Amino acid sequence: MFTEKKSQLFDVPAKTDTTGKSQHGMFGGNSFVLEGMKKSAETRSGNDALKYSTTGNPFVDQFGTIGKFKQRRSFAEISTDCQLLWSISPMLAVCFAFFIRMITRTVSLFDGVRTNTVQRGAGLKYEGIMRMIWLHVNHPDTFWKNIKLYISIASWKDIFLMLQHDLIYNGWNNRKLDWNKFGTLLLAGLENSHTTNLIKKYMPQIKPRSKCTTIESQANTIIGKWLSSLICGHTGKTENYKQYRQLKTAGTAHEWQKLISKKLMEQIDFSTIHGRALMLLVSSKFLANQHLEDKYTAWIMTQPIAKFTGYIHELTSRIAQNMKPYLVHTINKQFDTLIETAKKNAKTQSGLIVAVDVSSSMDLQAYGTKVPSWEIAKSFAIYFSEFLSGYFTNAFIEFSNKAIMKTWIGKTLVEKWLNHSRSYSGGTNFLAIPILFARLKNDNNIPESDFPTGILCISDGEFDKAQIGMTNVQTTLTILKNAGFSESYLRNFKIILWNIPNTFYGPDSGQKFETYGPAENIFYFSGYDPSILAFLTGTDVQTQEPKTAEEVFNAAMNQEIMHMIQI
Repeated sequence: MFTEKKSQLFDVPAKTDTTGKSQHGMFGGNSFVLEGMKKSAETRSGNDALKYSTTGNPFVDQFGTIGKFKQRRSFAEISTDCQLLWSISPMLAVCFAFFIRMITRTVSLFDGVRTNTVQRGAGLKYEGIMRMIWLHVNHPDTFWKNIKLYISIASWKDIFLMLQHDLIYNGWNNRKLDWNKFGTLLLAGLENSHTTNLIKKYMPQIKPRSKCTTIESQANTIIGKWLSSLICGHTGKTENYKQYRQLKTAGTAHEWQKLISKKLMEQIDFSTIHGRALMLLVSSKFLANQHLEDKYTAWIMTQPIAKFTGYIHELTSRIAQNMKPYLVHTINKQFDTLIETAKKNAKTQSGLIVAVDVSSSMDLQAYGTKVPSWEIAKSFAIYFSEFLSGYFTNAFIEFSNKAIMKTWIGKTLVEKWLNHSRSYSGGTNFLAIPILFARLKNDNNIPESDFPTGILCISDGEFDKAQIGMTNVQTTLTILKNAGFSESYLRNFKIILWNIPNTFYGPDSGQKFETYGPAENIFYFSGYDPSILAFLTGTDVQTQEPKTAEEVFNAAMNQEIMHMIQI
């Protein structure tokens, strides 16, 4: 079941020349059991530092390593994670599946009503879809109670992808999903004025068999034919397919694409193009080839921001020297959209300073991306210089063998990116950061009140070895204490570890932690949407500041949309 793809779904004619509950409380606080479990969880980083394979709370574990889920995992592996969370708390398991898939934005529901606040999530499509498939297979009642809500936080395209995965892995005769109910859902969506155009946009094309050269195109054609029979009845295949194509092209969600296909380029309204498509269009030769550069430049210059719901690294990966001005403006204004969305309903005042891992292991591609962990970390650091307000927003630390203080040069994303040069060496010495703090305090007589109240470290987490028998976090606090920092300062000092894992140290990289059990002021984040830091800094709906990683997770699961989930 969803383990091995079929090679094909039908014969293709040959071509011719003519063609939440807390895990920590489950032992009642028994110190003997907890310490024994902590000992058994000990592991090592790729550089031999003491780590833990788990925090003791599976929800915190998965929340803190969510970046690994950007890479497509097997259904068996996803199922194991889902079953574990469901056995602890079915409600939190579904909430977390929603969080994994949720695109950060205000959410429009089926009746057109929008959420009062921005809903924040990791935006991971494949992982979210497969967790929902797991829910359908194992708890179908819960799946159908929540599928409309899921579509609101994700996309109608997810429904077609669920059906596509069912065919690709199981074939038509051995389907695992309830296609009758999916058909009813799609027909209802087509009748709904708030959703009809989105469904039409994602309805798959029906292609001739000779054109279905991949398993995905075969599956899409089968889905299209199946859906056409539901929409048009059984009046004859040719007539059905014609009506289906007419219905699809009648949708208004992709007008700009229809204009391109009709070669009516001058009629394109750039404001109707969604963010990722706009970036692809602008960064290609399309504007130049169609003589639209002047028209687009005039349009983008009048826009305060430009639509975008993707990841920051999708923007920064386009940055290069001597870019055309309209591409520079597009990247900067799409970045401004991300910042504007992230700041809504979020508290941004912070005493945190960002620390970026620049060691050589960060040069490998981050899970599920085409860019190295280092570039994602750099894009995050620029993002936080805009998102966080406070004394240290424009300053940051780079660390490898040693720690170096730097500041961003420029006002825009493109300027900061191009004006920065990376300095690094081989090691991942996290302790270089507190050593820098100690040196600045004692050698430069900087008052304690001028220091950051915490470190936001963006790294692959594979730190160098600390003191014997101690983690890097424990040793950091020891170094700061020995440097003369007060008990009140240390008691409130936050260490936020944002994991951008890759495979430099093997497949288990990214699944290691600095603490076991409840630990105040040590927090774990991961993934490619930095806006979720708001669950630590605070949102409009939070009544108190989180003190532990578990409380941050609970805050993320306490969003407006999560209260609509039914079990």
